[in-house]
Amino acid sequence: MDSKIETALNRLDTILPLLSGLQALSNEDASLYCKLLNSYVEQGRTLYRDEVANVVGNAEQSLNNVVDSKLIVLDSEGNPSGAYPFTSQEREHKVHINGVTVHCMCALDALSVSPMFNKPTVIDSECRVTGDSIHIEQNGSSFSDGTLDAWFGINWGAAADDMVCAESLCLEMMFLANEEIATKWLAESPATREIFDLPSAVEFAAAFFVPLAENCRSAA
Repeated sequence: MDSKIETALNRLDTILPLLSGLQALSNEDASLYCKLLNSYVEQGRTLYRDEVANVVGNAEQSLNNVVDSKLIVLDSEGNPSGAYPFTSQEREHKVHINGVTVHCMCALDALSVSPMFNKPTVIDSECRVTGDSIHIEQNGSSFSDGTLDAWFGINWGAAADDMVCAESLCLEMMFLANEEIATKWLAESPATREIFDLPSAVEFAAAFFVPLAENCRSAA
């Protein structure tokens, strides 16, 4: 891993410490996160609150514990509405996997799904600057077809202590149509923005998210 990716990985982990949050949970609460996560890939959606009540002793307490670990978010009615890297909101990043279609919090999340679950994916998204379609056919860390000149951009300045990452930094982690567009976007705010070509972005995504899936598999 080159130093740029390692630095970005450490920076994101400081903002959103998902792995340490998972490891700090009780076995029951960690298992709940894994069930919420896997349900997206198995059913195209996460579990509802009444379904959670069937798998843990105290649904409200367990959900709150996992929320506190930053691994999930709830909607206004207390139903799970996201389990990183997935969201129940219809965001611009669609991932087709295992015969279902799911949405991801951000572009980095979308690139993480294939290496997390060891399954091929198709990502449909768009360039945040031009609106051009982004289509990526991915298998682990490799690509078979699509918009392979796309880049990934992150605006670190969007991180906010008083907002969950899903509603702050995640909204500023995006696909960019190509290197020229990415370079221009970076030049608008070089102090807060950073760009990565597609292979580097996948390495970044996998390094951040795959350990979560590995923890779930080892605990199963």
